[in-house]
Amino acid sequence: MNAGYKEHTTYTNISHLLYIDSLKLIGKTQEQLLKQMQVVRTFSDDIHMEFGVQRCAKIVLKRGKLVHSHNLILDFKSDIQEFEQGKTYKYLGTEESEGIQHQQTKERLKQEYSRRLRMMLKSDLNARNKITAIGALAVPVLKQFWCY
Repeated sequence: MNAGYKEHTTYTNISHLLYIDSLKLIGKTQEQLLKQMQVVRTFSDDIHMEFGVQRCAKIVLKRGKLVHSHNLILDFKSDIQEFEQGKTYKYLGTEESEGIQHQQTKERLKQEYSRRLRMMLKSDLNARNKITAIGALAVPVLKQFWCY
């Protein structure tokens, strides 16, 4: 299936992003998205996996700007709602909408780091084990933070 967008440096066609239980389909037109959804649904049916249409949403971007459009109708009993403007969703732990919500993600990561740090410092661990625990449990949050 020839769907998605060409990546400008490698000229690779990108039609989806898949990670364990998260799937993001990418298409230039509603027809491409509908074809991709049908493929996913057929595959899901073949392996007896339930397709969670109620958790799906559709977003249309033109030159990076959110554009309103109608719902994507899959069949007579299900459709995919348009994503509401101003709302965000989590994809691989990162808040997104028409782009990555950097400020919200930074704030969430700062709060998580502070929570983990307080938890380690309040624990009954000795000083050496506290430093080890901070390095193992709190610092990895900072590593993700530096990506933003």
